Amino acid sequence: MDSARLVFNDEIPRSTIAGMIRRGTLAKLAAGVYTTDTSRSPEEVVRRQWLDIAGHIFPGATITDRSAPRSGPVNGVLYLAHERRDREIELPGLLITARRGAPPQPDDVALPSGLHLASQARGLAENAMASRARRGLPPRRLTTDELGEWIDQICRLDGDERLNRLRDRSRSLAPTLGVSAKAFNTLDTLIGAALGTKDAANLPPVLHARRYLKPYDPMRTELFDLLVGALRSSPPHAHNAQPSSALLPFYEAYFSNYIEGTEFTLDEAVGIVYGDRIPQGRSEDAHDIIGTFRVVSDLSEMSRVPTSAQELVDLLRSRHAIVMAGRPDKRPGELKELANQAGGTLFVDPSLVEGTLAEGYRRLVDLDTAWERSVMVMFLVAEVHPFDDGNGRLARIMMNAELHAAGQMRTVIPTVFRDDYLGALRRLSRQEDPSVLIKALRFANDWTARIDFSDLEGARAQMAATNAFEVVEDGVRLLMPSRGVFGAGAPVDLTPEGSGEHGTVLVRPYTKKDGTQVRGHRRRG
Repeated sequence: MDSARLVFNDEIPRSTIAGMIRRGTLAKLAAGVYTTDTSRSPEEVVRRQWLDIAGHIFPGATITDRSAPRSGPVNGVLYLAHERRDREIELPGLLITARRGAPPQPDDVALPSGLHLASQARGLAENAMASRARRGLPPRRLTTDELGEWIDQICRLDGDERLNRLRDRSRSLAPTLGVSAKAFNTLDTLIGAALGTKDAANLPPVLHARRYLKPYDPMRTELFDLLVGALRSSPPHAHNAQPSSALLPFYEAYFSNYIEGTEFTLDEAVGIVYGDRIPQGRSEDAHDIIGTFRVVSDLSEMSRVPTSAQELVDLLRSRHAIVMAGRPDKRPGELKELANQAGGTLFVDPSLVEGTLAEGYRRLVDLDTAWERSVMVMFLVAEVHPFDDGNGRLARIMMNAELHAAGQMRTVIPTVFRDDYLGALRRLSRQEDPSVLIKALRFANDWTARIDFSDLEGARAQMAATNAFEVVEDGVRLLMPSRGVFGAGAPVDLTPEGSGEHGTVLVRPYTKKDGTQVRGHRRRG
């Protein structure tokens, strides 16, 4: 059991503290604050024990202001209110800033070590008071846009009645908390907009959408913005489509279904697509491949890209209806009505699907190149997960439609690359890191561009030599075919710092969203 503990100078004599420091059994964290845990860094100790430290220094204080929605530190700062004078304590990796304010209220939550957590009603009321940024830190309290996002989240997760009760409780707490009538009126307007009972100008975007348009998931739009920023700062990327690539749609459909667990041998898939031979007992699985192939082999269909948010939804629904035609229980072409998730990732709530797709479309059309748009639309569909099933296949169809419509090579994700691809998606979804997804799709697109899809068996042999059909095992990675401009290849390094063989200096043309081609920039290793 871990016996390490915190030591404060009001607990034991200073001479004892000095002796322990000399013997190396005690480490200083801040003035008057020490730890017997000398094996970890001071930052890690503070990260693990911030509640005990803050509770000892500020007994009876309340976690509130910007810290209220997170129930703790935000970007290295813990915001407290207590009955004494304003005071700050700087610790390794954490600034505790306490202002004079109201004591704990009856519905605040008592925490271990003497602190309280502001109730939602108190947190909403106190965050409605204006504050200014200082010393390079964000404002002590949420901005109006941030407060609007918190209100929207409460409304989505807890419902209208709960939000209405919180407003009533905030109103009753306001005089005790020192919240002015003007500040409470701001809160009242924001909550009224979320509930659809008040009209107001200059609402936070998320509440404007909820009141006047379609509500969306603001956590997802933050991820979209991260991806857009990363794409814009990445080197241009493009491969012109091969003059003869008649077999590409078959392999695209085969691999896309294999990723989702619809596993056939390649010979079985050839028989299903080209010979109408349905394996006994696997009619639904076979129709998954047939449905995907029908979309990706239709060159006219794959030349269609959305020109409005509504057209994006319409395209998704029509393509989903074709892909999932063999599974009527999955409601082909119908947006989901129940929440869905994969592992620990909960996808966008059904009530927010169309609004979140619309927000994604706004960002999609601002990107300049087909390559950028292909990555963005793939992540948009994968992250929203708008249907009961078939979302991964649909995301890759939308990705490749953007490339095909611009005359560029599509991106195929072979079996052996499945975990790299899905891991890159999770890294952006859960860790807010878009670099790995961009690198993974760039590598897969380079790989696809080197395969000769003019001949079924030739492409099969070429892909087999790169491990494309292998089930993922330790040490088995997708290799880059030797044909082409890059030189024979090892697998790309998908760590954020890795550059793999993409350090090669290249100059490539790329296609802007208006269809014109411009000269690319040099990619530096």
